Amino acid sequence: MRTIGKFIAGIGSFLFIFTGVIALLLFNIERKAFTSTTYKQAFERQNLYQRMPAILASAVSATVTQNPNLPTFVKTLTVTNWESTIASVLPPQELKVITDEILDSIFDYINRRSNSVVISVIPLKNHLIGPTGVEVVRQILRAQPACTPEQLQAIALGFLSGGDILLCSPPEDIMALLTPVIESQIQVLSVAIPDQITLVPETLSGTPSDPRPRLNNLRLILLFSPLLPVAFLIAITIFAVRDLKGLLNWWGWPLMLTGMGSLLVAWLGAPIVGLIVRGFIQIQGARIIPAILLSTLEETASSVTSEILYPVAIGGLILAVLGFTMAVAALFVVRRPEVV
Repeated sequence: MRTIGKFIAGIGSFLFIFTGVIALLLFNIERKAFTSTTYKQAFERQNLYQRMPAILASAVSATVTQNPNLPTFVKTLTVTNWESTIASVLPPQELKVITDEILDSIFDYINRRSNSVVISVIPLKNHLIGPTGVEVVRQILRAQPACTPEQLQAIALGFLSGGDILLCSPPEDIMALLTPVIESQIQVLSVAIPDQITLVPETLSGTPSDPRPRLNNLRLILLFSPLLPVAFLIAITIFAVRDLKGLLNWWGWPLMLTGMGSLLVAWLGAPIVGLIVRGFIQIQGARIIPAILLSTLEETASSVTSEILYPVAIGGLILAVLGFTMAVAALFVVRRPEVV
């Protein structure tokens, strides 16, 4: 009977080591991959905040094209025009604040602290109003091909009637005369663009298209994965441990090997974990994140992987030291002879 118990405990030890390494990894994926702080640190390390003008430009341009009441000049601005505008008027620190707010909004949605994902464009609107916005429009016009005679005539008629600005480069003397028209159209633009751009509407919450219920089920598995190796450790104790020496041996070696395996995963597992992180971002993020922001988040996979593997290494080291200490202590514990 005791031989059978030790055989079962041996199988339990192997399963404890195998599931313990996996559980330590999965638990830390759940801890690190679903918080905005991890991605903010990745953006900082990889200097990804500089990508935000292109991301904001894509969102603003999509919003502008859906508004039929905007001036023709505004509707003819390309994503590139918007990108250069945003890069010109928003200081790097404000771009960082906007980016952090977007990441917070995304992960507040994922963690069910809100039911929508939004981008605040109030800082952009504030900078567009006034001399800064006028100068940006002038730069956009100067970058265009020279106005044809017909376009100059249209500009003159538009100036007299308060009409649209044409997307071409007029002579500097005409450019100076266009300042009141530019200011008026910027005012119209600032009113027409909403304070917030919605990426995920609140109406999606609770519908079959809401990705969060399935994601939460997956996260529960990750969160409670350490219970499986704990169950195997309890089984080892039941089937094999009869005294202190047995406890130190049957717990010490599995704990030490689990820790060593975790250290090995933390050292060599970055490519595999990186693929897991990238796959999660691609599959889950595609439902709630615009493509241009999604591609930037995918670039954070290596930094996010480092954030995940660091606590795996720390946990593995603790388990390895604890297990080694128990195994060594078992050498100095004398087993009492059994009483017949």
